[in-house]
Amino acid sequence: MPPKRPSKEMRLSDLLRLADIALSGRAGPDLPEELLRAVVEETGSRAGVLRRDKKAVARWPRTVSAQVEEATDGWSEIPFGSDDGGWCLRPLHLERLDESALGATRLGLSAWQLREELKRSKFDERFHLWELEAIRSIATGIGGILDATELAEELISHLVSLLGLRSAHLYLGDAPDSAENVGGFGPQRLGAEDLASAWHQGIYRDDVVALPLTSDSGTLGVLVAADKEARAGTEPFAANDVRLLGLFAVQVTVAMEYVRLTRESLERERMKREIEMAAVIQSHLHPQNYPAFEGYRLAARSSSSLQVAGDTYDVLLSDNCLIATVTDVSGKGVGAGMIASGVHAAVRLLAGKDDDLADLAGHINRYLSGATADNRFATFGMVKIDLQGRLRAVNAGHLPLLIRRAGGTVEQIDSSGLPLGILEAATYTESTALLGPGDFVVLFTDGLTEAEDEDEEEFGVERVAAVVASLVEPNADGLCDAILEAVDGHTNGAPLQDDATLLVVERLKL
Repeated sequence: MPPKRPSKEMRLSDLLRLADIALSGRAGPDLPEELLRAVVEETGSRAGVLRRDKKAVARWPRTVSAQVEEATDGWSEIPFGSDDGGWCLRPLHLERLDESALGATRLGLSAWQLREELKRSKFDERFHLWELEAIRSIATGIGGILDATELAEELISHLVSLLGLRSAHLYLGDAPDSAENVGGFGPQRLGAEDLASAWHQGIYRDDVVALPLTSDSGTLGVLVAADKEARAGTEPFAANDVRLLGLFAVQVTVAMEYVRLTRESLERERMKREIEMAAVIQSHLHPQNYPAFEGYRLAARSSSSLQVAGDTYDVLLSDNCLIATVTDVSGKGVGAGMIASGVHAAVRLLAGKDDDLADLAGHINRYLSGATADNRFATFGMVKIDLQGRLRAVNAGHLPLLIRRAGGTVEQIDSSGLPLGILEAATYTESTALLGPGDFVVLFTDGLTEAEDEDEEEFGVERVAAVVASLVEPNADGLCDAILEAVDGHTNGAPLQDDATLLVVERLKL
């Protein structure tokens, strides 16, 4: 005799009991199967399949495979949600449908689903906390590493351990075609074409994930993870893996940017110290005190658009004569300042050996032609004056040297050759004049003459000469101040855009 089927009341009681278990949170993973079994018995069906989002969650009897289900006719569809999702009950040869039983089943499944989602939510929360802790631990471990290659190797080592990878590589550079593999583990999985694609939009495949490292300054490189370890070889990257790799890529970007910015900061500090030292050295090249030369008075002013100027001036005594020079090197900054200092040293070295100023300028020109870059040159003006006022001068591509006579007229000694350092074979001519009591010699650089007003009109040599000529009973300091005040008025107080030097030699009245 076949076993007696449970009564309807008993079957409904089982469904309600299972629903209560689900609501209390005590249900195990087999609850859907237990509910399905009770429903099959309640509805008098021969078998049943419980689906969620179109996938089988439980089958009863368990011998009902997907093949059996597909090959058998007589299945009914009882949805618990929308047509394209949710729960769906498929009884075979349904005899009856009790709404109370169906409601109890729906209630039990809804409660079980909610509990499962809460469990997953807690798991996801714990997993995210683990991710953040892992990233924090890595950040702590790499702190203080300022060598990009060492940092890359350390990061790749952490990434391999974190995701269980057979291959991981870090590419850095300004563009994909010039990027270098600065750290790697295992075989490289990206060719040039794939690297270019990853650089711009990333690559997401089951076996390879490559993420661009982007910052405010642009794309720094690409982080590549490939071949995740599994028991049976490798396995595809899961969504959590990709998210964790994204967090890691952010950490890599921050670390590499920190290294770059720190190294740039250290380099700036080093250059700043060198510039400050060069500025101090150059400031000591200018005369700290003017040499005493009977019957003459000197004054000078010099300002730099940068910390190290391309202008320099000097005053020295040689062969019972007063020598005054002004040099203006093309460009600005340390390079120009060093060349100006070289000219300064050469003048002091040669002043007592070359009596002819044209020969002296030729020697310095040949030295600079072989020692400076092609785009560097220096304009140079020099006067040599004896006690009787006999003046000799050489002008190598410089602005006119002005002689202001006691009566207010102004004469010019123009350039007699190319600036120093342009052509090794260049030659120069020495000029002569006689200074009387009350006469002045004015040497200056183009930082003054090229000063512009609001209409971009330059101050010019003519205005310098006009200021020099207009003064009544001037002295060396007063003449310097008058020229600078005129330039300042022309620019309406705006700072000069170039180095500016002004040197005045005054022959005192008897």
